[in-house]
Amino acid sequence: MKRIAVSVEHVRGWGRKVCEGIAAFARGCPDWTLSMFEDGVPDRRELLRYDGFIWCVDSAWTAKSLVTTGRPVIDLVSDGKYPGTISVGANHLACGQLAARHFITHQITNFAFCGWAGLRFSMARENAFVRTIRHHRYVCHVYRSSKRTMKEYVASSVLRERLLLPTDEIEIGKWLMTLPKPVGIFCANDLRAWQVNAICHELDIAVPNQVAVLGADNDSVPCLFSNPAISSVDTDTFGTGYRAAETLQKILTKNSLHGVSSRLIEPLGVVSRDSTAVYPVDPPWLAEALSYIRGNVAKGLIASDIAEHVGKSYVSVEKAFKKKLGKTIQKEIMASRLEVAQHLLATTHRSLGETAKLSGFKTTQYLCLCFQRALGCSPLAYRRKCLS
Repeated sequence: MKRIAVSVEHVRGWGRKVCEGIAAFARGCPDWTLSMFEDGVPDRRELLRYDGFIWCVDSAWTAKSLVTTGRPVIDLVSDGKYPGTISVGANHLACGQLAARHFITHQITNFAFCGWAGLRFSMARENAFVRTIRHHRYVCHVYRSSKRTMKEYVASSVLRERLLLPTDEIEIGKWLMTLPKPVGIFCANDLRAWQVNAICHELDIAVPNQVAVLGADNDSVPCLFSNPAISSVDTDTFGTGYRAAETLQKILTKNSLHGVSSRLIEPLGVVSRDSTAVYPVDPPWLAEALSYIRGNVAKGLIASDIAEHVGKSYVSVEKAFKKKLGKTIQKEIMASRLEVAQHLLATTHRSLGETAKLSGFKTTQYLCLCFQRALGCSPLAYRRKCLS
């Protein structure tokens, strides 16, 4: 039997999904026994009882304690920072890029980021988001929290698993009041998004009409225990756990780290909820047209349906799309269809026929043709890439 020790930052939300992924892989390994550690690193005698570790390595001391056992260490959070560990974690670069594209697709032109000072994942997502926004020639406003706030976050929200407003609530409120509106705010994770949304509510700042809020990790508790419900980048935390366990199994099977490298887990897409359900474009009926397209993809809309919905002539609607959005009505419909198809392929095991129907394509063949043209690969190849 192989004894595997697991320690995640918290067992709710992000940590729970990671553990589910680890457990799913372990079910296919009858010789694995999993043990959970929630109270720090045990003494060396205890550590030596285990054949491998899947751990949130949060310090050089933790890394050294685990690595010096001679057992393989899979690190979930530090991006390969500590020698002797193998990193398996979220692709923060892709996460930030997805967030930026989500806001840009919604025609938002003012952007901001709110995260946690001193936390690696937060800084990495901030850098990717800001760079992407600047690449599109926009300005991004960044809230700089204090290190004290970061320590408070770790103590109350990570270790005690609490949804609490931060001690820098007043500072965030002042920052929110200074931002140009309407604005899209990407938050480092879903807890920060929950906090920003709650502070907006206290200040009578309308979400999403004045401030569109987007989180990351798709943690159901802060996302759904919020009004409005919070949109989030799904960083595939289940997949992170599964791939971490898979990587550990490869090392144990080979009895060597040779040929085993760190892995980045690609995000599955943005899970859209009410906190970003806004299109701040003029005239107002154009925003309504965009919202209608996004909300009715499965109906197989055509361009004339959009003109009929907003009560305008086809010619005037087409002209507004080209002038304001730089694309035709049909191209916007196709972009929405492909976005839904990508999400279904990456996050479900639905057949191609079901995927085509739910994303508004008349036939499976048409889905495959459009997918190949737009993304350069077939739908099944895209699914394999997401699940690899």
